[in-house]
Amino acid sequence: MEIKLKNKELIIKHKLKSNETWKLQKSEKSQSLHIFKKPTICKGFSSRTEDGYHIFLLDYDGVDKSVVFNDVKLLQEDIGLPPAYLFTTKKGNYHIIFLSKHPVKEIYDLMRYTSIDANFHDSPIRSKYRSWVLRIGVKGKRKRPKFLGILDIKKKPISDFPISSAHKQLLSKLYKIKHPNYGDLEDGLKKVKLQEYQTKWQGNSPLLKNILHFILA
Repeated sequence: MEIKLKNKELIIKHKLKSNETWKLQKSEKSQSLHIFKKPTICKGFSSRTEDGYHIFLLDYDGVDKSVVFNDVKLLQEDIGLPPAYLFTTKKGNYHIIFLSKHPVKEIYDLMRYTSIDANFHDSPIRSKYRSWVLRIGVKGKRKRPKFLGILDIKKKPISDFPISSAHKQLLSKLYKIKHPNYGDLEDGLKKVKLQEYQTKWQGNSPLLKNILHFILA
């Protein structure tokens, strides 16, 4: 990027790459020019079940695996959650899927036990479907999340909550997973919503390439 000041005119030159775009934000006292990577369209699945509940999904960015293990251990021992399905999207980034079903308020209460990514916590308010979504497709050059295994700290009882049969079946179709025997805890429902969503730039996002901020007199 080249920036020049000539005769009180600010001249900015930047050749946009094929994966870059820009946005100018204005307020009463300032202007900001943002150059950032274009949003990526991703495919994912919704936490919502056919009968209006949600399974419990967790998304961790930039953490040690021990943080994830400790959260799962606490949730299973103290709350009675079922075995957790562990995935990774890249080094330090993890997804956790609990197939247990909960009302929305209970999901938010459970999240207080975790150290998940802050943007994921309130992501439903930015979705017209008002649900949490985890990626199951590719993201740019990155492959779909890799299944690492099942975490089950307490073993028995297997769960204090009903289990989403539809989400279990989805995981079976996507990955070769040997599921625990949930028995009569399964709800027998069959529908899961798949969604396309785009990764958006954030002011503190690593996607952000350059920011020029001008304070107006």
